[in-house]
Amino acid sequence: MIVRISATDWVPDGNTEHDAVEIARAFIAHGANAIDVSSGQVTKDERPAFGRSYQTPFADRIRHEVAATTGAAVIAVGAIASYDDVNSLLLAGRADLCAVGRTHLYDPHWTLHAAAEQEYQGPGATWPVQFRAGSRKPPAARTDAVRPRLSLLRPDPADQAVHLRWTPTREPAPVS
Repeated sequence: MIVRISATDWVPDGNTEHDAVEIARAFIAHGANAIDVSSGQVTKDERPAFGRSYQTPFADRIRHEVAATTGAAVIAVGAIASYDDVNSLLLAGRADLCAVGRTHLYDPHWTLHAAAEQEYQGPGATWPVQFRAGSRKPPAARTDAVRPRLSLLRPDPADQAVHLRWTPTREPAPVS
């Protein structure tokens, strides 16, 4: 069972990160397998301290003070928008999992794109058949050595006005 908690209410006299540790401890003691650590969204008076991965310190604290001794997983959320953020949080031991909600709303294939950019091919990164053509990161610039497939102008300077892809089916009528 996964339980989502609000680590702080971001208001005076509301829940704090100290309370969150005890709330997480109680849920884990009663059978929760993972704690999804969010914050706020409980009152219109809240003043959150938004920023990149801004809720991660709460997950980090719960992971080290509670989950480390119980085996429960901790999920970090909140403005985690890049695979670099995810990798950094996981490798630093700040969380066991990361949830990237708004990122997936913006790009439903975010996980697949992150896998492609890191050249990962394995479980969890299987492209649906109809999207496999997009499974490789497209070239971003000429430095990616993409060769032109056609030349837009004929090599003879006299024919510069004729587009290469235009092939008349019969001789054009003479211009008078």
